[in-house]
Amino acid sequence: MPKVLLILPYPELEKQVTEIYENYFKITGLNVDIRAAKAEQLKELLDFSTYDVLIGRGHTARILKDMNSAYSVVDIPVTGYDVFRAIDAAKKQYHSKQIALILSDMQNHDESVLSALTGITIHTFVIEDISDMDTTMYYIKERGYDTVIGGYSSCVSAKRMGLPAVMVETGEEAIIQAFRESQNMVNSIRKERERAKLYQTVTQASKEGILYVDDNGIVDMVNKRGLQILSSASSTVQGNPLQQVYPYLNTLYQKTIGWKIPILNEILEVDGSKVTFDFVPVLINQSVSGVVITFQSVNKIQQMETQIRKRLSEKGLVAKYTFNDIIHESDIMEETIDLAKKYAAVSSNILIVGETGTGKELLAQGIHNMSERNKKPFVAINCAALPENLLESELFGYAEGAFTGSKKGGKIGLFEQAHQGTLFLDEISELPYSFQGELLRVLQEKQVRRIGDDRVIDVDVRIIAATNRNLKQLVEDGLFRRDLLYRLDILKIYLPPLCERGEDVTLIFRHLLRKYSLRFGKDIGACDQEAQKLLCSYPFEGNIRELSNITERLCVMVEGSTIDVDSMRKALYPEDIKTRVNKHKDAAPIPQPPKSERELIVEALNRAGGKKTEAAKLLQIDRSTLWRKLKQYGIEA
Repeated sequence: MPKVLLILPYPELEKQVTEIYENYFKITGLNVDIRAAKAEQLKELLDFSTYDVLIGRGHTARILKDMNSAYSVVDIPVTGYDVFRAIDAAKKQYHSKQIALILSDMQNHDESVLSALTGITIHTFVIEDISDMDTTMYYIKERGYDTVIGGYSSCVSAKRMGLPAVMVETGEEAIIQAFRESQNMVNSIRKERERAKLYQTVTQASKEGILYVDDNGIVDMVNKRGLQILSSASSTVQGNPLQQVYPYLNTLYQKTIGWKIPILNEILEVDGSKVTFDFVPVLINQSVSGVVITFQSVNKIQQMETQIRKRLSEKGLVAKYTFNDIIHESDIMEETIDLAKKYAAVSSNILIVGETGTGKELLAQGIHNMSERNKKPFVAINCAALPENLLESELFGYAEGAFTGSKKGGKIGLFEQAHQGTLFLDEISELPYSFQGELLRVLQEKQVRRIGDDRVIDVDVRIIAATNRNLKQLVEDGLFRRDLLYRLDILKIYLPPLCERGEDVTLIFRHLLRKYSLRFGKDIGACDQEAQKLLCSYPFEGNIRELSNITERLCVMVEGSTIDVDSMRKALYPEDIKTRVNKHKDAAPIPQPPKSERELIVEALNRAGGKKTEAAKLLQIDRSTLWRKLKQYGIEA
């Protein structure tokens, strides 16, 4: 907090000044020391080093300014009221006819106006230096003035000369004015110090080097980072000419001064290292007052860029959901989550089985976030979404030049990205049989070899696999490796379908209803009793994913705030082609024995005229999955 020193022009003023300070200004936080001292004794009596603002009157204020040019000095004004009071006192006490009014050069009162208003001859005498006081007073006495009016020092000198004297006393309004002015100065000083501290903190905390060179070419400021980059000591730089300390910067500095525009991204060699520099002129009224030079090591910039790219690539490798995000109140789901929490405490591989749309990845993310690996990556891949020829490069990565079109520098695989974290393999049942051996080897050896590379990389990865098919049956059918199943099926979690979760249907529906109502700007709060019954009786073969689709459909269809049974029926059972055909049949279709997967594929190809894309759409599978099935069953493409 800045401190203020108020020097009283005469001791008798102390009580009045203290009362004003205590009553009006102390509560504002203004920190003031009040002292009484003669103007001519100021140098000997007081230490000004601990103060920021000095307050004095007349000759005291003049001496304070001369002694302490770096300080802010407030002059207690001698108001017209103060002068008139002193003149009135002189008339009453001495019957004065000719008055000498002594002023410092910091005060000004018009003698003609004073004379006209008082009916007394009044002359003003301005004394710039207090050492001239006695000489001036001798002159006044010789000219026949009968009374002297002035400050404390003037009255003391007049009395030594045998002249009647009246002291100009300071009124309350002048003291209040001085306090207010000093308070404004204190606020300005505080803000200036805050700005200076902020400037210092910003420059010193900057990871860039910063130089400020004034318009005379003198280095006015350099931060610590700048000294490090330029291998310099502060004592040899600050306050010295730029031409002397960093001559290689002077040419660009001079150009910036002359052109009055920034010069950016200049790369210079400093002690064998490349450094990039920016020169920015400081313009005040179109005149350059200096140049700010910022700079950074090129190697450091490259390192930062590498780190940023790495962080950006890792940003998506996180598990966003926890067990708290799984909306439920059914006992069966509570038991499932409790089991998952137990599994999260260890690092064994987990197999999650459940129908499509039950939320297997959500459960996997919850396990990861409760495990000791929660600070490490969570990497997810859908095994059915990638063609067989890309699976190996995605999971294991490849070296530079491994094949035509490979990325420069190679590519890190998902196993490496998931190092010390969790790798989630969704739809593991769709993994091509020919590739399952490669995955098994990695799980056994805990090592990967990038395509085209001759070295192996150790990986520490927990596997969570998920499937909506019976893997043991696939093993019996020769479609899944038994040894791989045993590697994955260490800890198993069965994720129940929505139809087994009872009251969870209503709970999840309400959550989704709020979500989609907010998205579409609607206020749908509930559904009637019949609509509720219809919803709860629906089989939900697509589970939560289907429930989400139905809820979104309802929020688009419904106009009011309540869902009725008709709207619910339309959302649950929308018309489609198969439904319309069945309406016109007189009898139910004759049950047919189920077709094998191979027969279904051949039938779809025939219906699509041999077009693989159309056949995949009819089978509701990806085109890449169809290609694998064709190869698996020996069907000619």
